Amino acid sequence: MEPCLQVKNISKLFPGVKALSNMDVDFYPGEVHALLGENGAGKSTLIKIISGVYTPTEGQVIFEGKPVDFQNPRQALDKGIAVIHQELSIANDLTVAENIFLGEEPRQSCKFLLNRKKMEKDAQQILDFMRVSIKATDIARELTAAQQQMVEIAKVISKQAKVVIMDEPTSSLSENEINALFRQIAILKENNVAIIYITHRLKELFAICDRVTVMRDGCKVKTFMMNEVTEKQLVASMVGREMKDYYNRVQHHRGKEMLRVEGLTRKGEFEDISFTAYEGEILGISGLIGAGRTEVMETIFGAREAERGKIFIEGKETKIKNPREAIEQKIGLVTEDRRRTGLMLNAMIKDNIVLPSLTRNHKKFGILDLKWEAECSKDSVEKMRIKTPGISTIISTLSGGNQQKVILAKWLVANSKILILDEPTRGIDVNAKSEFYALMNAFVANGGCIIMISSELPEILGISDRILVMREGKISGELSYEEADEQKIIELASIHSQA
Repeated sequence: MEPCLQVKNISKLFPGVKALSNMDVDFYPGEVHALLGENGAGKSTLIKIISGVYTPTEGQVIFEGKPVDFQNPRQALDKGIAVIHQELSIANDLTVAENIFLGEEPRQSCKFLLNRKKMEKDAQQILDFMRVSIKATDIARELTAAQQQMVEIAKVISKQAKVVIMDEPTSSLSENEINALFRQIAILKENNVAIIYITHRLKELFAICDRVTVMRDGCKVKTFMMNEVTEKQLVASMVGREMKDYYNRVQHHRGKEMLRVEGLTRKGEFEDISFTAYEGEILGISGLIGAGRTEVMETIFGAREAERGKIFIEGKETKIKNPREAIEQKIGLVTEDRRRTGLMLNAMIKDNIVLPSLTRNHKKFGILDLKWEAECSKDSVEKMRIKTPGISTIISTLSGGNQQKVILAKWLVANSKILILDEPTRGIDVNAKSEFYALMNAFVANGGCIIMISSELPEILGISDRILVMREGKISGELSYEEADEQKIIELASIHSQA
């Protein structure tokens, strides 16, 4: 069988940076081919060249046996190369159907008017085929992040692409939705579509991929058949060394009570939530997407208002009406969607790092202490190993993993004692994850308290001292580190577990 897409000796130079060097990879019809590597390995640059965002400095892209020179993504899409990006490109004020057929809306016979009835019918057929509970007439803004991701997948299916590039497509999906995606991938394979798959979740590679190409520092390390490689070998290829203790797990010593909630309730989202988190502890929160995990934590942080219930900080009942009051109580929140709610994307790194601390004694006569801002930002960049030219770099130009490190840094600078982490390692490569876990362990070893939401069961099992499982807005169970396993968590999280 001949490859449908090839990259031949592709190199890409940016000012002062060689992002890709002599990349040479073949992609075949009916195959899922993964690109694997740390943040900064060159994966995003490569798919942008394939999809027409960038022009290579050297080398060629060959599609269906002929060299192509796409000048923009539209040209690539017209040829049959579609991309599902990690960061969603949803038009929030349009319907699902309008999003799916944006730019290719069916028209009435007069050509000037949309055939809305046909558009909504065709969109609903795709959604029903995917077995997702979304209506074609739903407004995109009202969908969850997971549902919006499924709309992105529906767009690609509607275009009948020959090559589909999936960049972290499961990052916002529940287990059921991931299974729905995998079903669609199987169907695409049956129809001889070539799929280029990018993920940091190694487990997914073994579930759906046929081959994997490992990249490091802009270069191809090696291409493996998935049935001939182990997870350990892949990790070693990515980072250039063997990682012996991935989770950096240490024995934590639980101290005094830091946070206690009693009967916390918000109608339609969660009910009667009660738990305690302690100094020197990582408390994991597991459950399916939609179980109410994020809503509970945002309520504790003051971003939502509880209808009833009590919150205690170090044993003292506290009323938290807004995030500023939570920050004053030394609570920090790393949000699930860093680009929407965690960062000022058009601001500099230093501005993001110091933002939560500006209300505290870092002003002189009402004027910002710029010297302090620079010093603490430089110190954070160094300690967190944030890859950046400097603290004045606009944060939107950083990789996802480095953006996440900046978010963590700002709460450490704010001297938070309680850190709420909502899917904190989403979109972060294995090496950065390991570093992140080490930072978490250091934080609790110094007397901090971490509450971590994660949909990745290996992560929640590997790093947590205790695990609370939520189901349909309630806590369905608690497991210690010693007794927890994937099966018990799934049973507690499952809607049918009480049957």
